[in-house]
Amino acid sequence: MARPPLPLGSWGKIKRTELAKGRWVAKARVRDLDGVTRLVERNGRTGAEAERNLSTHLADRTAPSVEDLTPESRLTALWEAYEAHLLEEGRAIRTMERYRYASTYVLKGLGGYKIREASTQRLDGFVKVLKNNHGPSVAKSARVILSGMFGLAVRFGAATTNPVRDVGTIKMESKPARALTVDELRGVIDALRNSDKVLNAENKVTPKQTISQYCAIADLTDVVIMFAATGARISEVLGIRWKDVDLTAQTVTISGKVNRVPGGGMIRESFTKTKSGARTLPLPDFAVSMLLGRQVAATSNIYDVIFPSTTGVLRDPSAVSKQWRRVRAALKLDWVTSHTYRKTVATLIDAQGLSARIGADQLGHAQVSMTQDVYMGRKVVHTEVAEALDQVMRQPGR
Repeated sequence: MARPPLPLGSWGKIKRTELAKGRWVAKARVRDLDGVTRLVERNGRTGAEAERNLSTHLADRTAPSVEDLTPESRLTALWEAYEAHLLEEGRAIRTMERYRYASTYVLKGLGGYKIREASTQRLDGFVKVLKNNHGPSVAKSARVILSGMFGLAVRFGAATTNPVRDVGTIKMESKPARALTVDELRGVIDALRNSDKVLNAENKVTPKQTISQYCAIADLTDVVIMFAATGARISEVLGIRWKDVDLTAQTVTISGKVNRVPGGGMIRESFTKTKSGARTLPLPDFAVSMLLGRQVAATSNIYDVIFPSTTGVLRDPSAVSKQWRRVRAALKLDWVTSHTYRKTVATLIDAQGLSARIGADQLGHAQVSMTQDVYMGRKVVHTEVAEALDQVMRQPGR
């Protein structure tokens, strides 16, 4: 009676053979996902090393695709298929980083489960344990990727329903939005330009610098001015190129953002966080004046960005945030982040009686309301935003 074929994606017994001193080979027959059985081998300095090399190759060689998922597939295989699916969809680098981080918790706790074994009750208990042990943020992220994983399993017949659908939701404590007042905003800009307060008074090693000196050397003042002038995200501001600015029309086009690729350094992506993030914004006079000054003193860089690093390459948002943290501590404004300027611009727009739709256009938000999203024109350059920002930035009596 003929021996039954190996299951798809599996292999037989691994055999090790010593070819010469310090040279071994490990061999095994593997039935690839196309149904063909092949002899595969890998070398090593020892028998154990050769077998490890072969085992690693076989695991990569037979990595499952969505079409190969069954109710018997383990969640480790489901995550690999889901990760590949996300990459094919072109998910943003930061999104993939967050998902991979959350997946470590999922695979550690549930990786050995088969798809059919992952009931709503079990998943709900797992998410609750994550929340208690690691906090609501990790638990919420895990729930999101589990929902996506099982949604994929349902679409490809490996599950009949998505068990995550009825898993309890994770409530996050939301802090009320806090924005800078007009006087605080003016005070911050003035301090960055003119403050003679020592930034690092307690540091006995580093030469003492005033806040204004530090901001000038770190090229921080103009970046903060652009935050206040546009309400753009920090990654968007650092990705603005000179060709994105029209100083005659007094507009800037947000068309991309900077990002750090793990192991690959900084890149400029030619897309924004959402489709609504691609927008053209009016520039207040104080921002135009700043840009005109930078244009005169600017040196070229290969990315054509307005705010490059000191070495002429893309600037890292994390580095800029670190610089700002030093300054805000000296100003006693520890609660102010780069995102605070987005909230400040939104608050000023509202205070000037401008609509929420205008605010959404300015900040690049996707959601306003069904009426505003679907029935009102979007992508309009709202010059009244620049006028409102200019008005609040003018010193009284000027």
